[in-house]
Amino acid sequence: MNLSIDVVIPSFRLDEKYILPMLRLRKPANVNIKFYLVADNPSLVPSPAIQSLVDHENVFLSVNPENLGSGLTRNNGMNAGNGDWILFLDDDVLVPDDLLETYARAAVQYPDEIGFIGLVNLPKPTTAFTKALTVSGSLDIFSIAGKKASFAWGATANMMIKRSAADNIQFTGKIPKTGGGEEVDFFLKIRERNQYRNYKTLPQAAVQHPWWNNEQPNYRKPFFYGVGNSWLGDLNPQYAYYDFPNTPETLLLSLLALAITGLLKPMWVGALLVFMAGVILIEIIASLIQTIKRSGTGNVQILMYVITLRIVYETGLLWGKLSRLRFGKIGERFHDNGIINKVYFYRSNTYKMVKWVLYPLLVIYILRHFV
Repeated sequence: MNLSIDVVIPSFRLDEKYILPMLRLRKPANVNIKFYLVADNPSLVPSPAIQSLVDHENVFLSVNPENLGSGLTRNNGMNAGNGDWILFLDDDVLVPDDLLETYARAAVQYPDEIGFIGLVNLPKPTTAFTKALTVSGSLDIFSIAGKKASFAWGATANMMIKRSAADNIQFTGKIPKTGGGEEVDFFLKIRERNQYRNYKTLPQAAVQHPWWNNEQPNYRKPFFYGVGNSWLGDLNPQYAYYDFPNTPETLLLSLLALAITGLLKPMWVGALLVFMAGVILIEIIASLIQTIKRSGTGNVQILMYVITLRIVYETGLLWGKLSRLRFGKIGERFHDNGIINKVYFYRSNTYKMVKWVLYPLLVIYILRHFV
């Protein structure tokens, strides 16, 4: 082998449990490995065990002067090295000892690939909330390497790219540092630079990722992922399209209509209130049917968590647009699978089909009882 790999690890915590095994990964013969550990917490003091491995020859440690977020922190790590390949690892994954050997073999065997998507395994869920996260589809990108031969992007928790393919592309600083969307934007831009070639998946390069928040309900992450993802259409308009308003968007538009109606046509206020209640009920019914069909579970608690996760994410998506006064982006959706398709309102699935049936029934009910 005659190649070099830079391992970039952004970290806010520098937790020895995860960081030390990464820095001690077995190095493939004849491969130049350098680790770039970038602390995104200026007040953090590295532990003696971590500091002892920092030699500024093979292991480098830098500390951001201020909290920059994971995207800009990864930029600092990338820019510090010059290896042929860049391996991104999150600071909270458990790595197998042969991870570098697996990636190095792939780089030699497939030198023309623009990158490799590794597998990120999560523990078996034991609470209703983590079971809901699993069946909701929101974590599918972690397991994409076990399902597809290639894909348009991957999770930076475990993914390697060719530096020459990335050229000078960087993680954007526009997306809020709370996260969400920056890795989609980054990998799609590299893919676009390389004639829209997908990244090869590498399921044998597998890491273990723990559950967040001890498997307890936490809606902060999906909300801010929504806020971050609201930028994707602005940054990559070729993948954007419009669809019918989702539930938070519909409720917002209904509230605006309610305010106007209250002033101009007070007799219609009752109809609008019934419509808004119907919107919520239809969302529940459509989500229940879709989730039961996909997962086979009838557990009420899991189903309600799935519904809440969807609403929280979509609310974050809406808030991200409203906070930037991007009112024309209401209804905009994004092909994160890399498809360029400008056909509006084209996607159809169980969830939407249920809504298409129930919304006309709701309108008919209102017309019969309020007109």
